[in-house]
Amino acid sequence: MFLYNLYYLKLKKINLLLIILSFLYSAENEQHEESIVNSWPINKNKQTIIESSNTAKLNCPNGIGCECVEDADCVNKNCEKHFRAGNVCTLQAGDTFPHFISIDQFEDTVDIYDFAGQGKYILIEMGATWCSPCNLLAGWLTYGEEDIKSKRFWKDEYNQIYDLIKNDEILFITILYEDEFKDTATFDTVYEWYSTYPDDTIPILCDSDKLLHKLIKPTGIPAITLVDENMKIVNVSSRGFNTAFDNIIKIFNSEKNN
Repeated sequence: MFLYNLYYLKLKKINLLLIILSFLYSAENEQHEESIVNSWPINKNKQTIIESSNTAKLNCPNGIGCECVEDADCVNKNCEKHFRAGNVCTLQAGDTFPHFISIDQFEDTVDIYDFAGQGKYILIEMGATWCSPCNLLAGWLTYGEEDIKSKRFWKDEYNQIYDLIKNDEILFITILYEDEFKDTATFDTVYEWYSTYPDDTIPILCDSDKLLHKLIKPTGIPAITLVDENMKIVNVSSRGFNTAFDNIIKIFNSEKNN
């Protein structure tokens, strides 16, 4: 009986050890999977951007996207006539890009300010799944497809943009605000986009409340805004990507020559 009890106790200890090892392996595996699934950067100093932002006010009156009569009516002192919305407080070069938090293609919450502080310029695309040029751009970035190069808005020097993104010299973020039916984008929208264009280097975010759509008011998409590593706007675009692409090429060519 003594030997039986001793054997039973040893067996219990072995089972307990196996359970603990199994738990540790599972936890390590989950950690590893998370690091593969979402490898976006983390900016520990993003509070500094939030506190120094000149565009933190988004509610009316005076906030970005609100109606205005003159520059003094706007928190960033920039009242402009908009193609569809009359006079509105509009983002401009030098402003801080608005603080935007969203869900990405992996259903993780992502703070756009986490991409700041990495020593890299950031291209921020406003788009929709129904947009043909948006699909052409995504096909080029993901698969190297060349259909976009036949369009009149394309320039051969934009091939440099592809290399800059793939070599991790600049960041590219896609933000979708509508699906193929022109309904407001949801997680399903960004997930389906990722399924079609599975590029793990490009975050795909969901403008589910159309917050950025209200602030940027795109009239032609993809509309790409260029910001620096501190989230300061180099140029904001409500239509197209030419200005942003031209600027980033000019910046990098200038750095090479100096």
